[in-house]
Amino acid sequence: MDGDDRFGDGAHADDIGSDASQEAIFGSRFQVRTGNGDRHAAMRDFYLQIELPAYQKMRSATGFVRETTIKFLVIWGFYPGPVLTIPLLVLPWTLRDRRFRWLLIAGAVSIAGTAVVTFFIPHYVAVVTAIIIAIVLQGMRHLRVWRPEGRPIGLALVRALVVVSVLLVPVHAWLWARSDPATFESIGRKRARILSMLEALPDRHLVIIRYQAQHDPLPEWVYNGADIDGSKVVWARDMDPEHNEEIIRYYKDRRVWIVEVDDGRARLDAYPMTNSKPASEQISVPSPNVSVSGGQPYARPETRK
Repeated sequence: MDGDDRFGDGAHADDIGSDASQEAIFGSRFQVRTGNGDRHAAMRDFYLQIELPAYQKMRSATGFVRETTIKFLVIWGFYPGPVLTIPLLVLPWTLRDRRFRWLLIAGAVSIAGTAVVTFFIPHYVAVVTAIIIAIVLQGMRHLRVWRPEGRPIGLALVRALVVVSVLLVPVHAWLWARSDPATFESIGRKRARILSMLEALPDRHLVIIRYQAQHDPLPEWVYNGADIDGSKVVWARDMDPEHNEEIIRYYKDRRVWIVEVDDGRARLDAYPMTNSKPASEQISVPSPNVSVSGGQPYARPETRK
């Protein structure tokens, strides 16, 4: 996240629920305020409704053990899962491989570090993906030579694991395609479609995201690259007209759009103060969950070339 609050994804101490975030990190040194004066309700709600309760659950020894166990179960379900857990059953034999010891230590330290993370989702430990795959493959090598009473049971298990893993690919693709409109997967696809459409247009763009009043603070639309000003498309949260005008003035050479997010559906429209040229003449929308209404995106005449 960028530290500049113009974009609606910053972390300024004076604006977006910073007291809540400090409480979640440092404990009771800071008093948690209600955040009524915060500019971005999505950030305030995330800290107060999600991150702070997660921290409070971890303050006791019992809560810490419970939450850490949940994290490890989430990692297990997301990465190896039930099928690839079978090669991990021969981990005692894998540990005997000297060339794997440092790899195992690196993976164990990385995963153990998640114990002190307050808010956790699986991709936080994506760095250990290659290590997990290496351990699974090494386990399959040991399992392959397992021949109880001379029967090649280990070889049959390894072949079955490969077949099942391949068959699960279309199953996961089908489940992903049928995901609820408000899930991370669906939101990611809608955002990617809008980004692809805007990147195919000339000029540069500013996209303002407007959430409904009861928006879940976890599914987020506002992400920007490291070089925000150099990006063709910049994303920001809707604020009030005065602060929106401030960011529009800052990006005076960009066309301005607004995306209405409602229960997983996204409506792309020109920002108010536009002329009558339909935006749909410029953009084709391939998804029924991403719609475009009329109006050319707002661009100050004096800034157009």
